[in-house]
Amino acid sequence: MEFMSDMLSGADAGKPSLFELVAQQKMTELLEPALRHITSVYAHRYPRYLIRILNWHEEVYAAIMLVVERHYLRNYGGSFTEHFYGIKRVRMRQIGGSNALTRGDVWGSLVFLVGLPLVKSRLDQYYDRVSGGDAARLLGNVFSQQRNAGVASQAQESGQQLEEEEAAAARAADPLAKARRKIAALRVATKRMFQQYYPHANCAYHLAAAFYYVAYMFDHTGYSSPWLHLLGLQIRRLSAADYRAMDERGPAKSGLAAPPNGSILRLMRNVVARLLGGGLDLLKVALPLSIFFYRFLEWWYRSDFHRRVQQTPVPPPPMPMRPHPDGVAVPFDQTICPLCEKKRTNPAMASSGYVFCYPCIHKHVSDQGTCPVTLTKVDPAAIRKLYADA
Repeated sequence: MEFMSDMLSGADAGKPSLFELVAQQKMTELLEPALRHITSVYAHRYPRYLIRILNWHEEVYAAIMLVVERHYLRNYGGSFTEHFYGIKRVRMRQIGGSNALTRGDVWGSLVFLVGLPLVKSRLDQYYDRVSGGDAARLLGNVFSQQRNAGVASQAQESGQQLEEEEAAAARAADPLAKARRKIAALRVATKRMFQQYYPHANCAYHLAAAFYYVAYMFDHTGYSSPWLHLLGLQIRRLSAADYRAMDERGPAKSGLAAPPNGSILRLMRNVVARLLGGGLDLLKVALPLSIFFYRFLEWWYRSDFHRRVQQTPVPPPPMPMRPHPDGVAVPFDQTICPLCEKKRTNPAMASSGYVFCYPCIHKHVSDQGTCPVTLTKVDPAAIRKLYADA
């Protein structure tokens, strides 16, 4: 890989290869689904607190990345994933003999790093709703035509209804009916126009990115994306001088830091700024690890190893103890729970060797502390769930 990187970057050692840029872009695309997966897992456990965050995940993620990307752009001259791969952004036009990013460059980069992906994600979701989503992509034009016919019929019915309302309003001298009808017609026309032209705009978006990638690979341009071209920024590798400057500067500070003036409030503010800056710096280790862990789990659950583990038969339970005369009677049908006397579901075995429904045995042991059949002492932690009920 290093040989290919040096070969494609030519004589300019500071120019990153296309492989590095693509890897950095793929890592950026993996951040959002990884955090969504973590949020969805905990939202199922604590829906009262996290379900709203899951519903507005794109906006919450954009707000978090706005803080993270601003921190890395201000302190390291590149986005979070760019700094992870050892590259930075530089100005083509120097200001005061320096090509470091200005405040305008930072906010312009944030627009394309955070704002543009958020807008495009919402537009993609809206297009899926108005175009039929996966069914339209699966069934093709037939489904789309049927859906469009349904939309047209609904629009026609709504138009007839509005005409009747307009006629009634005209008789009642209501001037708002005509305005409502115009607004409804404008909404229908806008939706049709969006459904018709958004695929072309989306195609142009991806073609522009691909065009710049190809031109960058063959040294026809120094810009790796059209957005960087608009901002006048290029991607360069971090040099040894950049790393020395980072080491000499020490831990990065957030924008909350201010010169000390002897007051306690200013001291607390600087302490919070240092902690925040240190926490954001820690993300360059924590987030990649979470992404790799997410990808590992995704591979594990799709692999044959996971299926083999699930198909491994559960070892037979220990020999059940002798039932106590005062205990619960054991049904003749071994698929019946002795406690609820119904078909056993979610089976679990007590340390005495008898199998019950998990809610039944857990509640009984938590209240009584004994096995309902043998009346021997049982610890709730000793209850074992069975994933292959024999």
